[in-house]
Amino acid sequence: MPSDARVQLALHALRHRLAAYRSYTAAARERVRTLLASDGGADRARLELGPFGARIDATRFAELRHGVVLDSLSRARLERAAAVLAELDGASDEMFVVDVPAGDSLRVVVAHALARAGRAFGAAAVAELVRGARYEPERHDRLLETCPVEWWGTSERDHAPPLIVTVQGADLRAGSLAELLDGSLQLIFLVRGPSTPAPLVRLATPGVLVVQARDATALDVVSDFDGPAVVAVFEQEAAVFTHLPTTGSAPWQRLTVAHRPVAPKKSVAGVSPRQQAEELMLLDALKERPALPDAPVEALVPSGTGDPADRLTAWLLAASGLANDS
Repeated sequence: MPSDARVQLALHALRHRLAAYRSYTAAARERVRTLLASDGGADRARLELGPFGARIDATRFAELRHGVVLDSLSRARLERAAAVLAELDGASDEMFVVDVPAGDSLRVVVAHALARAGRAFGAAAVAELVRGARYEPERHDRLLETCPVEWWGTSERDHAPPLIVTVQGADLRAGSLAELLDGSLQLIFLVRGPSTPAPLVRLATPGVLVVQARDATALDVVSDFDGPAVVAVFEQEAAVFTHLPTTGSAPWQRLTVAHRPVAPKKSVAGVSPRQQAEELMLLDALKERPALPDAPVEALVPSGTGDPADRLTAWLLAASGLANDS
């Protein structure tokens, strides 16, 4: 298991999502085991029938007696699915910790790691397809080799494997991950070296928990959130903010900014100072609270004497034609 203290804190924060994925994998493995164990097969049925086997359909007899009949090819597919599930069920926490080599694509590395862990979903699907006699080799053989997020259904996305990703700040192009953040997928980035000031701000959509922090203790917020989340812990200067979907419907209600750095003057890995300033301006726009007009409320209603609310009510009734109905 990785020994980095930040990794250990991240694993602890993701413990509920890890447990959900491992529970899905263990349950799928047990279903495949049961399916294999319940199949007596036509060959066994012929032996049991003895002399009568020449006059009775052994396959049909096996179906009646055991409920499931697998030919040798179907059994081989189930055994492959069982092997994949056994591998993933027994995997250590290291499977959920990946590193992005300097200069590589964050999107590619994360998608590959998710597709590898997603083989649990592919193996579960293979078992159901074989059981229902709906398995098509040209379409379904690949499910045991890779199962990318694009192939996951609602249940799979709700049991998504979490990832801890170590990455250079220059390679934290987080915007490319937006389409992956669905269901209960949670990603934690442990960032090395300089980065743009607010690389995660573009992911702050209404249902996604987004956190930028300098202290790994900020990871605790993830463990209490049941939904898609992305958190980055930085070693160097960066904006510090939390976008928590459960605190309101408007962006300013969901966003808390603890630190806003000054606009940078140098490029970071090809990201210009103007582009970096755009990140900060977007952060400013999301946290801006709405304000009433500077003019007094009387300026917004018809002139006259008396309470402004009464004047506005009278005007609305007159304009609607309802004033004469009272």
